[in-house]
This record gives sequence, C-alpha cells and structure tokens, in this order.
Amino acid sequence: MDTQKNLMMFTIVVGIIFGIWFLFAPNSYNAVMGVDLSEVSDIALGNQMNIGVSLLVLSYVNWVLRGLSDVENCEKIMTTFCIGWGLFGLGGLYIVGSDFTLSNPFTIQAIIFIIISIVYFTMRAPKQS
Repeated sequence: MDTQKNLMMFTIVVGIIFGIWFLFAPNSYNAVMGVDLSEVSDIALGNQMNIGVSLLVLSYVNWVLRGLSDVENCEKIMTTFCIGWGLFGLGGLYIVGSDFTLSNPFTIQAIIFIIISIVYFTMRAPKQS
C-alpha cells in the first residue's frame, strides 16, 4: 500500500508545482514549452492562471482521496488517479492535433502523462500479504 500512497503523493506534488507555476509565472512555462510569447494574449494568460488554481484545487482533492485510501478501496482510488492522468494525456494529444511530432514539447508532455497513467493502472492494487 505504500507504493500506491507514494504514487498518489506524486500526483499531488506535480499538481502543486504546476499549479503554482501556472498561477504566478505562466509565461515562464510558455517559454519552456517554446511558445512565442508575443502571441500570448491577456485572456490566454488569465485562462492559464485559472488552470493553475484548478490544479491546486485538484491537488487538495487528491490529498483527501489519498487520506481516505485503505486496502479495501485503494484499487478504486488508484483507478481514479489513472483516469485523471490518462485524460490529461489524451486531451493533450487532442490539442496537439496535426502538430503531433516528437519535437513538439506538448506532444512529449502528453505521452509522458499517458505513460504515468499506465503506471498507475499497473500498480493500482496493493500486493496481497
């Protein structure tokens, strides 16, 4: 069960890091991802900051789920985390669309999210003693 709790904590920490990053320094993320900052509007920045707040809220909800997790419901809760990562990944691939290349950092990010989802799925059940 420790493995599952650690994986849940990974999601929480990633959500906090990206939430704070999107909320307080959205253009630094855009620059890392290769976005032309002259093309980013105030509305887009506001939306990205709102996503940051959403990630912080999701981190809190995931913290609560982690605290409620026990041997009996761990598989269900891990599946919830798995689906969340999978949706982030598939949504990212949808957004990338026809610009799907491994030189596109958003493509790589989406693929990483799908890999994380697969890891959560394969490790969703604690080992039976």
